[in-house]
Amino acid sequence: MIYLFILLLIIITRFVLLKEASKNVVDQYYWLLYRKAVKIQKKLPPSLPEYILEIKQWYPPLFGWFLSLIPDSLFKYSHLITQLLSLFRLFLLFIVIYFFDLEYSFSLFLSVVIYLIAPILVYYDNQINSRVFGAIIVDILIILFFVYFEYALFYLLIPILLLTTTLLFMHKMSHQLYLFLLLGLSIYYLSLTPIIIYVLSNALAIVFFNYKNYLKHHIEIVKFWHRNSYKLGAHQFYESDIYGKNNFVYRNRLHGNGIKSFIKKLSLIVGMLPFSIFILFNFEFNFFGLIIFITLLFIFLTSFVDYFLCLGSGNLYTYNLVLFEGLYIIFTDINYFSLFNQILLLIVFLMTFFSIYKFYIGLKVKSKDEDYDNAMEYIKQSTIDRIVAIPLTPSDEIAYRTEKKVFWGGHGLGFKYLEPYFPVFNKKIEEAVNEWNIGGVFLQKDYWPEFFEKVNKNIYEIVYENSKYIILKIKNFENLDKKPLWAKEIYRDIV
Repeated sequence: MIYLFILLLIIITRFVLLKEASKNVVDQYYWLLYRKAVKIQKKLPPSLPEYILEIKQWYPPLFGWFLSLIPDSLFKYSHLITQLLSLFRLFLLFIVIYFFDLEYSFSLFLSVVIYLIAPILVYYDNQINSRVFGAIIVDILIILFFVYFEYALFYLLIPILLLTTTLLFMHKMSHQLYLFLLLGLSIYYLSLTPIIIYVLSNALAIVFFNYKNYLKHHIEIVKFWHRNSYKLGAHQFYESDIYGKNNFVYRNRLHGNGIKSFIKKLSLIVGMLPFSIFILFNFEFNFFGLIIFITLLFIFLTSFVDYFLCLGSGNLYTYNLVLFEGLYIIFTDINYFSLFNQILLLIVFLMTFFSIYKFYIGLKVKSKDEDYDNAMEYIKQSTIDRIVAIPLTPSDEIAYRTEKKVFWGGHGLGFKYLEPYFPVFNKKIEEAVNEWNIGGVFLQKDYWPEFFEKVNKNIYEIVYENSKYIILKIKNFENLDKKPLWAKEIYRDIV
């Protein structure tokens, strides 16, 4: 009975956090636009002309397609979609318990609790995102490989091949981690099977599903972040070559700040999933121990080794690690009731609750308010279009809520368009206004208070202002599409 009470309390807490976190979503507005476009255009991938700095939607498309299949009558509960998909990942633990005829023991209860309170899932599963779908596929693939290697069931290679092919069209970072896991499995088992599966799945995807375009875009993203990895999280103006402050390092910047960056990245890794500490102190090298070792290695490589920084923020791969750790403790004989492990579990749980508390406090600080909504409504009702947001973060939301074009990209093909302006603005704003025919500016006052000191004020007119935001329109603006010559040349073979 006490176990049920604990689970109920955790679920209620997650619901409260979900309600607060849903006010601060970012990524989901892209998927809402994507879903809407697929339903209207009846094609995959769709065109999204709202993004001025993109030309093709070659981001993995299956999640957007899945969203388009959900009827509008159900999609109004979209805030629950990711939660349900996340619960499906948890359900995989029970499927494994059933098929392997394992006991419903304290290990399972602990796995469920750790999954429900994992800070990375509390943090990330509050919005519509494709990461959860990618994680589900990787979870199933790892379970299938476990059965394949432990019981030599060769017929499992067929679903493994099909699911691997599906993953290529689902989520980029899950794909990257999965490839690294395949390399680790091949080395550990001295088997080429995982690598052959990966090569065949790519061949199938290219021959039958036009994967070459998505692969081309995947490579473009990786190259972009390889060139700009040390600017991830940088202030778009204070760390700019043109507008920058001397020796300024923004608090959100992830790499390139010496020991401070190292400590920050390590604290993010631990804070996203403190239970990993318990696993390391009770580590055994079984199959799922191997999977955890490979995943942790990948997390550290993508956090601290230059060559791997372009593969995404390492701490986010803890998202995949959560279920691996659940499977590990189910299949590993651990003495949870030793004094040492009791103290360790207490410490880990305290760290987990502290991490969730910090996340909740952060939500309160960053929460959008009436000023924000009023500014959005003004843009929607105005004739202003082709808008640059400062910072660029709310661009997806502006595009979705106002149905206006935004000076943004970062999803589909077009990173070479984006690079002069993101992660930092390395061209004068007036030059961007002229080259791309920008029609308006959505300015968050406290992000760049020096805006009017740094720009040519003669081309702007303030049309709306409240305590936190200013909306400016460009004088003599005509709403016409325009690209600079250098942009036309970059993708000439595609456009």
